[in-house]
Parts: sequence; structure tokens; C-alpha cells
Amino acid sequence: MSGEGRVWGERSTYGRTDDGGVRLGGGVAQWRLHTDHVDVAAGTDGRRVRVEAELLPVVVDLDATALVLLDLQNDFCSPGGWTDRSGLDHTACRAAIPGAVHAVETARRFGVPVIWVFWYNRNDLRNLGAPTLWSFKHRPDQAGIGERLDHGPVLTEGSWGASLVDELRELVRPEDVQVPKYRMNGFHATHLDQVLRAQGIRTLLFGGVNTDQCVSTTVEDAYFRDYATVLLTDATATSSPAYCKDAVVFNSQQCWGFTTDTARFAAAG
Repeated sequence: MSGEGRVWGERSTYGRTDDGGVRLGGGVAQWRLHTDHVDVAAGTDGRRVRVEAELLPVVVDLDATALVLLDLQNDFCSPGGWTDRSGLDHTACRAAIPGAVHAVETARRFGVPVIWVFWYNRNDLRNLGAPTLWSFKHRPDQAGIGERLDHGPVLTEGSWGASLVDELRELVRPEDVQVPKYRMNGFHATHLDQVLRAQGIRTLLFGGVNTDQCVSTTVEDAYFRDYATVLLTDATATSSPAYCKDAVVFNSQQCWGFTTDTARFAAAG
């Protein structure tokens, strides 16, 4: 085998690139930082587009990009679901639905795969430990995971509460990937990472609820795994106080990747 390939010197982090940028990382997964944008698809031959974003516009390869939507389910977003019956504001979660619909429509137009990540649990709850059960049951009289509400048990397999809201359920296609999860983080003990890597995905667009819980933990884990992450701010929402989402948006820009909205995603070119 010939040794004629990229030499290690060409892989040095912060080296200057032939297009005037600064290399972030080495090898085939490097990014290129320019004064007016970040290219997270360096070295790819796919459909490269520029998305206006914060802190800088980002160039992505649509052939290596996926849309990931988390937990847009009845128990979080619908009247009579767990959020509503627990005294939290389910209407705040519903604010993510129009943006999520727009994100799916745009992904279809761009030929970007859609991945639905949703939370359900075993009916016998044997997959859950006390810390996760506590997240949903803070009072003895509060219905926790697996306990019954008017529409059935909370967040259990096959339940109404674990189903996508009507506005999104009708958008699901057979070719979409559906990933069940068992904790807030969509990567924990799921096949999400294997699917993404097997399909050559490098950039993830995120939407869903709750921004500061399931979305943020999944975005942060994606960042740990070296995916380029882009938070779609109008496709995420939370029943928590507004400052909780503000903190996630701040960290998504400063640490974990980038933020944009579905209008700018749709206008990418």
C-alpha cells in the first residue's frame, strides 16, 4: 500500500487551509473557520448550502445532515397529558409544533432525513430507576410514569401519551427513522448514534421539547460525539421558565454548535 496520502502535518489543528480558513480538527471530519462563516462540511462532495445562524453562518452538506425531533408527544404537548395534569403549561410546549412542522416540510424539500426520537417505557417500568421516576413524581398524589391518567398510563409503550401529537403524526413517512428512548438523552441506550454513523450523517438539526431537558441533553451528547449541532429555536419549546430555554440557546451558540430558525433553514442556499 502506498504511503502517498495526507501527511500528519496537513492535519494539524489551527493550520491554514487552501481557502483561507483555519482548520478545526484533523482528518476527514475537520471544520474550517472563516471570518464570515464556519464550514462544517469541509472535504465533502455533497450538496453544500449556507445556513444563516449564530454565532456565524454555517455551511453544511445536506447529504450528511439529518433533522432530529424529540418528544413532541401527547403527554408533553396535549390537553390531558402528563404536563397538563401536573400543573405545568402544556401550551408552552405546543409553541414548538408549528416550527417542527415547517422543519419537516423543509427537510422533505431538501431531501434531508427525518428522525423521530420519542420517549416511552416498559409497561412494567423495569427499565427505570428511582432518579428518573422522581423526575415525573414530586408528590405522592402526582401521576408518575406508568400511572394512569384519563387517556391511559403516562409515557408507556403503546399509550396515547407516548404518541406523537396529531399535527406531526400525519407527517411521518415509512422511510423516516423512529428511535424510542428511555431517558431524557436521545443517545443513551438507543441506536441513534449507530443509525447516524451508518448513514454518514455529520450535521444534526434539532427541534422538540422540552428545550432544557430532553433536547438539551441530546444536543450536548451529540456535541460530545463530534456532530455539528444546529438548534432550531422556533421548533423547540419548554414548560419551564423562559430563562431555561434562554440558557440552552446561549450554550448552543457558544459551546455546542449553532442556532438558527426554520425560516433561515428553509432559505438555505
